[in-house]
Amino acid sequence: MANRKNKNWSKEIIIQEIQRLHLEGVPLYSHHMRKTYQELLAAGMRHFGGWKEAVLEAGFSYEEVRRYHQWSNEKIIETIQSLYRAGVDLSFRAVMLSKEAPMVYAAIRTQHFGSWRNALESAGLPAEEIYRYRSWDDQEILNEIRSLHSKGEDLSSKRMDDSSNTLIATARRRFGTWEKAVSDAGLDYSTIRRRQRWSRELILEQMRPLLAANPKMNGSEMKMANPALFAAICKHRFFGGWSKAVSALRRLNSKRSQRESNLTVSPSVPLEAELV
Repeated sequence: MANRKNKNWSKEIIIQEIQRLHLEGVPLYSHHMRKTYQELLAAGMRHFGGWKEAVLEAGFSYEEVRRYHQWSNEKIIETIQSLYRAGVDLSFRAVMLSKEAPMVYAAIRTQHFGSWRNALESAGLPAEEIYRYRSWDDQEILNEIRSLHSKGEDLSSKRMDDSSNTLIATARRRFGTWEKAVSDAGLDYSTIRRRQRWSRELILEQMRPLLAANPKMNGSEMKMANPALFAAICKHRFFGGWSKAVSALRRLNSKRSQRESNLTVSPSVPLEAELV
């Protein structure tokens, strides 16, 4: 409500209104209140002796409330990015309840970004993911970690941080560390940390024994047997799909067979050359 006209104001109602406006991102400095919430401003001054005192009684620092004018777009973006790197919960409600509220006040003003979502996106952050993961409970976070692992995604903290995946920030807040979250999901983080860096040569070498054991193995079976290997196979910089990788392995096996059947002794040909 913009104004509680003709209402019986009490200290309790005034405090509740101030706290509600704060959570909604409404600037609480007196100039704004005078333009938009005159009744509340007058009631606060009447019951508490001044608007500053009313804001203080509601649990907010009036100096912080007044600091909205010190922010520039660049400073807002820099602060958001710094908070994100530190794993801070950047959902609107969380930051409004934190000491960063003055920055949010500034960010949502029309002369800056107009909304918190716009501010997040201007800082290069995925607003949808921030709100998405924020609403998840611990079990949903663990299920997402397991799902990413089953798809062969790199779950090392470096890779997750580099990809700006908001899941890792949320998991750190909930579980303390990313390693703890991954472990609670039933995965061995020491193995994830030592994750191999794929190459065409390494992929084919790891495919060889699997296809030797099951020559008719299809993509679905490979994905079940080794999801990380299958994910690497499907990356465009390697083979772009299961059938292309199988064809490449067959060509490689054919070259090796021809070389081994050759009676002429020749120097060993490196795998890199065989793939050409």
